[in-house]
Amino acid sequence: MSEVLATAEFSSVIHNNEVCDEIVKWGNANGYPLTKAKLYNFLGGAYVGFAPGYMIKATRRPPVPGGWDVTVESYEPETRIIPLNVNKETGEANRFVLKMIEEYKKEGLTMELAETWYESYGTYLRDLKVTGHPILINAFEDFIENMR
Repeated sequence: MSEVLATAEFSSVIHNNEVCDEIVKWGNANGYPLTKAKLYNFLGGAYVGFAPGYMIKATRRPPVPGGWDVTVESYEPETRIIPLNVNKETGEANRFVLKMIEEYKKEGLTMELAETWYESYGTYLRDLKVTGHPILINAFEDFIENMR
């Protein structure tokens, strides 16, 4: 399913609060550009940065020898259509939702908002086409569900 594209090690002097920046720096320097990485507890406490087609994951090694194991893994991007609630007259989505769309774009999702909106059971919606890693899409979808 996923293929390891590259591996590396980070020194033990890199602390938890610094590893996200190190992932981005290492990825950009080694041909795997990223804009953001963060902690994902449900991935075993790994720090992960996503980009279209690959993800960079850093996991802490045991205290001896210490440090971080870094892997670049490929993945097959998934595409989903997520309906967003919009204003009846203007078709605009909530400003907070639009800000979160920009944040999730930084995290590695690609999103395309449909031009037209429609009515469904008394609610006005616009379709948002989201492409990326299933973990990110699920997190974004959970956020949208909680905003309804």
